[in-house]
Amino acid sequence: MSNFLNINAANFQLAAPSWVIPGTVVENCRFLAGKVDEIALLFFEAKSCLAYTEADLPHKLLETGLSFHIHHPLDLPWEEGGRKAAEVVLALNKKAAHLNPSAHVVHPPAAGPAAAGLIGEFAEIIVRSEIRPETVLFENIKENSLCGLTEIISGFGMKICLDLGHILAYAQNDLLYEDHIEGLVSMLHLNAPGPKGRHLGLDKLDAGGLEIMGVLLKMLVKDGTVTVEVFEEDSFFKSLQLLSDYCT
Repeated sequence: MSNFLNINAANFQLAAPSWVIPGTVVENCRFLAGKVDEIALLFFEAKSCLAYTEADLPHKLLETGLSFHIHHPLDLPWEEGGRKAAEVVLALNKKAAHLNPSAHVVHPPAAGPAAAGLIGEFAEIIVRSEIRPETVLFENIKENSLCGLTEIISGFGMKICLDLGHILAYAQNDLLYEDHIEGLVSMLHLNAPGPKGRHLGLDKLDAGGLEIMGVLLKMLVKDGTVTVEVFEEDSFFKSLQLLSDYCT
């Protein structure tokens, strides 16, 4: 556990995005080392991230003492089928394999009658790959709250990443009461909702938002990961302080 937070009673890994200060992944990791346990590698755009080389993700990142997980592209090609989306995830995993990514956050296909089938196609590829299914975490997003999909996700041994800001911005509270969700939440994304999808610091949460944050922390599995998904230095550290105060 990072020594930044005095949360002796909390059993989770504390993670930061790989963009908190302007700069490269290496510069952000060096800056954040000792302040958090883990870095979310932001692979937000498939085409550009598939072109990453050793220069973008050097082996020397391991010298920081940080662990890593991958936030996979926001533009996974679900419109081409679950198999194609899985192929992109597997290719990006290979790009970062030397960093031993502990988890893979994946945005699901848009909600609708095809979503469950697409997730099933995706999962059938993943379960036969080098990625362990339990390390694949589907995130609730604007286009898909994951309501109605927890059974198929858990059936393939996969998990869920609950995003606080998305729950608040898109009125997704029903997800918290879904069947099969108990024991399924292995990561949280903590942020406050802002205009046009911006991720604001936790100090911008109102009383209701803080209450939901508390519910999410109770839903998180033991030794899960809490990612403070805020992309600006001052707001990020204010959020860490608020989380510390909340957990002590």
